[in-house]
Amino acid sequence: MGASRGLLALFCLALTPGTWAAGPERVASYDRDLWPEPIDSPERFDRASRQEILTFTRVLQRTPLGDADELIHFTGVKTPNLASVRLWLAQSRQRLLANYKAAGGAADSWDALLADAQEPVADARWQAAAEGFHATYLYEQVRLAALFPAITSEIARLDESELTGDELPDRHFALSFDDGPSASQETEQLRQWLQGEGIAAFFFVLGENLERRLKTQTVQSLTALYAGQCLASHGYRHVAHQKLSSWQDSLERTRQLIENVQPAGPATSMWFRPPYGQRNAELVAYLKAQDGQVVLWNIDSQDWNARLQPEAMQDRLMTLMLLWRKGMLLFHDIHPKARQVLPELQRFVRAGGLTLERCQALVGA
Repeated sequence: MGASRGLLALFCLALTPGTWAAGPERVASYDRDLWPEPIDSPERFDRASRQEILTFTRVLQRTPLGDADELIHFTGVKTPNLASVRLWLAQSRQRLLANYKAAGGAADSWDALLADAQEPVADARWQAAAEGFHATYLYEQVRLAALFPAITSEIARLDESELTGDELPDRHFALSFDDGPSASQETEQLRQWLQGEGIAAFFFVLGENLERRLKTQTVQSLTALYAGQCLASHGYRHVAHQKLSSWQDSLERTRQLIENVQPAGPATSMWFRPPYGQRNAELVAYLKAQDGQVVLWNIDSQDWNARLQPEAMQDRLMTLMLLWRKGMLLFHDIHPKARQVLPELQRFVRAGGLTLERCQALVGA
């Protein structure tokens, strides 16, 4: 199972890479066919984006999150970090307002955005479904914030050097895949599709999986597999590195394997995506000293989640892309669902005037 379990309480359900987890009973998705028009142009992307932003704003405003008791009731976390939630709320309001302006909205303050969010919506069925999505997504996010930093995750940085996807320009997204290389041919099939589309993505590999492949394949064949892509580290084994005493060994063993397979590729052997997003300040400082990076994400496909079928996963992704308008998309190349939804996602990207950023551009290669 991959790196980005949205709800940290489910970590105890994590299985070995290549298997599925049941996932939370509540996971944000809704039928995008309820939106009343096709998103087949940049203008229609912006129109749909404005409505997703207004819906999330409306749900956020009416959800009581002001004190510890309200957070306990909303998230189920017994000792929530109120300061962390307040910081997430402040940052989210800033992002929502900036995104609304980028989508063509006229609001120039949070109060003005709230006023726009109260305007009547023409399609009641879409509104009900969208508000249900955003209420569940808000729960996902606030729960992570309530647990941070006792349990670190993608919800917040430990250091400004950490990448999340928020650094990208408006309408720009990057693809990333965790947990490979797969035991099957899933990685090969995904790489073939990416190559055909001219897409360069991040592959955050597990050292033990790469080492296992090296016992049955030549170095040259693995170099060819990742040609044109950015090979980076997910640690040696899929374990939380926040309290792992051997985290440095995990990073170094995986670095050596990556440099063996991709010696002439982008300098990403010390770019690290922590399993579950769990890391500590010492690890972050160590990577910075090695010209490395912690690379998180801000859009989680939940492709590891057995409860989410490919079409629902696709709808979730498109909704979050409309909401956040830029970011790092998290997939796993050990599961087929990513490959199943990517062609439709690529059509959505092209129609909406979006860009899938080449990983080399982020690395500076």
